[in-house]
Amino acid sequence: MKVLVIDDSTLDKPYSHPIELVTRRWSGKHHRVVQGINLISTIWTDGSAIVPVDFRIYCPDKDGKNKNDHFRDMLIAADERKFRPGCVIFD
Repeated sequence: MKVLVIDDSTLDKPYSHPIELVTRRWSGKHHRVVQGINLISTIWTDGSAIVPVDFRIYCPDKDGKNKNDHFRDMLIAADERKFRPGCVIFD
């Protein structure tokens, strides 16, 4: 089955406090709040191949978008790029 996966990850940056996009974010890796950059990514897979489709940096102070806005934009972009998944998976 062809699947589109949308996921957000925290890229922890413990020593980067003055960097513009670094904010306090929950990290599933560390199971606590850390300094980091929140990355939203989309991949497409058919079970054997994995293709990166899109990514966004989540920073509502800069673009005014919440995660659902980014998810919707990424789904539209994937459709425009002719990805036709059997389902979309996200958490």
